[in-house]
Amino acid sequence: MKPLKIQSQLSFKKLVELERYGMYDDALAELKGIWDDTAVFPQTDGLERQAAAEVILRCGGLIGFLGHNKQIPNAQEKSKNLLTEAHRRFLDIYNVEKIAECENYLALAYWRTGEMNEAETFVEEALSHNLPISCDARIYSYLIKSLIFLSTGKNKETVSLLGKLEIDFRRYGDAFLNGSFYTNWGIALIELGEASEAQNKLELARYYHQKSRHKIYLGTVENNLAQLYKSKKLFVKAHQAIDSGTKIFKQIKDRTREGFSLDTKAQIYFAERKFAEALKTVEKGIAILKKSENAAYLIETYLTKAKILIYSDDFTSAVFSLFDAVQIAKIQVGEEAAGNLIREFENALIEKNKIAAESSFEQSQSVVENLELVLPASISHYSEIQGVWIKNAHLEKLGLKKGSLAIVAKTEIKRGDLAAITEKETGTVVCGFYDNDFGIVCLVDASGEPQLYEENDITILGRVIAVCNSGKNADGKMIAEPLNI
Repeated sequence: MKPLKIQSQLSFKKLVELERYGMYDDALAELKGIWDDTAVFPQTDGLERQAAAEVILRCGGLIGFLGHNKQIPNAQEKSKNLLTEAHRRFLDIYNVEKIAECENYLALAYWRTGEMNEAETFVEEALSHNLPISCDARIYSYLIKSLIFLSTGKNKETVSLLGKLEIDFRRYGDAFLNGSFYTNWGIALIELGEASEAQNKLELARYYHQKSRHKIYLGTVENNLAQLYKSKKLFVKAHQAIDSGTKIFKQIKDRTREGFSLDTKAQIYFAERKFAEALKTVEKGIAILKKSENAAYLIETYLTKAKILIYSDDFTSAVFSLFDAVQIAKIQVGEEAAGNLIREFENALIEKNKIAAESSFEQSQSVVENLELVLPASISHYSEIQGVWIKNAHLEKLGLKKGSLAIVAKTEIKRGDLAAITEKETGTVVCGFYDNDFGIVCLVDASGEPQLYEENDITILGRVIAVCNSGKNADGKMIAEPLNI
């Protein structure tokens, strides 16, 4: 029999380090002589009970991570079997910290296959042990619990849980745990619409995962930042972030996350209303994820496809895509998750019909040029003017009603003037009272709500001088009325 390579805690420590760097192939290489064939049980003859159980635990955790990334068939079942055996052995010698660690990894294995009830059961078992928060297994349990919360749509619960634990993670967690902690917190904040706070948390996640050297999770942070930029309509930045994430996943051959990053890319196209590009991209993601054991990712990607098809006016195909998602959810996650999918689909359908009915009143404002106007003498001296359709109600107190046309003159803008600017990246036009200091432009609406912009990110269109509220005259020209502000 070959001398066993792993004989001390130091060697086990190295395996854990490689795992937390995301270097799973290197960790597998360290197990040469013990686990040359992952299809069979690891060789533990000659090891003491504690060391033998530790070997089985490390192998069970490793095949779970490795199988998830490389889409190895039945990897999660192998992981569960090995971890169950390690759990039994640690119970026999009653090592509570190691018992909890086994339960953590079992929760992750069930999470990867979308079996959320089982995942939650194991993480609660891990948390039931009397371990201090400074214990690595304990703090990892809370991280996994937040992951399960996220996967089941419990975003408020995620924020509440992690908000109470921030000091403990900063004090006792390593770079890997802290990076993952801030990632989960940031994702939940995105879902709750708290974009500024989410950006802060995700930037911290990026910082910690650069330190942890975990490329997989660094790519995941880029994915989440892309979602954040999408929500803020910063589409150029969103595409840059997700392309960076996809590139990382391709480099490390993480097919599961590569597939899910394509779902994010499709969502960005969808938000831009580029439905053909969105559909093409999401179908690439589904083709990859069908070979993965991660049911949760595949379900979400099918739902994205269904929403795209709704907006592409292909209702029949949208229903079939929803059906695929619901069937997987019923088997892998549960009836409640399937019901949530149907409700999301219905909401998307309602929203699409609402947009169609109110297509003339979008959220943004648009610039109109080449107008035929009747100008009063008091403003007829302006040589360069253009029109801006007012598509919301926040300036009604100033006489700029929703659906009216504001007249903008290209002239010098002074502090306090009612001005119009356009965001370079999105093309969105915004009106408000102008202020500028230290390269920051501030526009304040009639309610006193400020919006801040970096000077280099906007183009100043001019000062708002008049409004057309009364339609056209007999000659088909719009009648402009000076603003009295």
